[in-house]
Amino acid sequence: MKIKLPVLNKFGDSRFLLLMVLSGLGFFFLSSMINDVKATDDNSTSMVLNIQHTIPLKVALVLAMSTQDACTDKGFAVTVSVLNRDGLDILLARGDGTTGASVDVARDKAYAAVGFQSPTSGLEERAKTSNPGIIAVEGFTVLPGGLPIRAGDEVIGGIGVSGAPSGKIDEECATAGLSAITSILSGVDASNVSNQTNNISVTDPSSNLVSNATSNNLTSMESSP
Repeated sequence: MKIKLPVLNKFGDSRFLLLMVLSGLGFFFLSSMINDVKATDDNSTSMVLNIQHTIPLKVALVLAMSTQDACTDKGFAVTVSVLNRDGLDILLARGDGTTGASVDVARDKAYAAVGFQSPTSGLEERAKTSNPGIIAVEGFTVLPGGLPIRAGDEVIGGIGVSGAPSGKIDEECATAGLSAITSILSGVDASNVSNQTNNISVTDPSSNLVSNATSNNLTSMESSP
């Protein structure tokens, strides 16, 4: 018995060929997508997230109070600004008797210090000699009294001081404040995600109140590169 196969007309042949072509292209694109996904999965295993450290408020408070105490011992009231790595406020402490202008100047010194990752006294010298354009950067004050805050080689913030008769004294007070948290900063290992515990006693001489700040470690944060 003979089986008669259906005869496709020209239109049917065209649809059949088109279907075959599209099927082949679909298989090709599907294979490519699977390979791309597989490659992405393979590469993702080699990606490492950066570890960044932040300054807790209690540590910023110790820094600000120690800085103000250093200037008080010299006979001057000052305003202290502590910023994070992005130049945002963590703490602003305005000493009794300081002028309103000291608020913006202290913050701008801290902003310049963390932005350029350099003491503002050095930036002032650069502005005088090799790079005068620094003084034109909005929000930057390149007068002495601003210092970057470092944990090892990592810049984690900035401190700015304003209100003393000279920028040199402002910087000396900021340096004294940083020395008060040296044990915390030196205890941070940027390659180690485990937190470290440091006990700090914070004393407010105006109210004679003492609070025990426990676990004032620099908190580890994970973020994409």
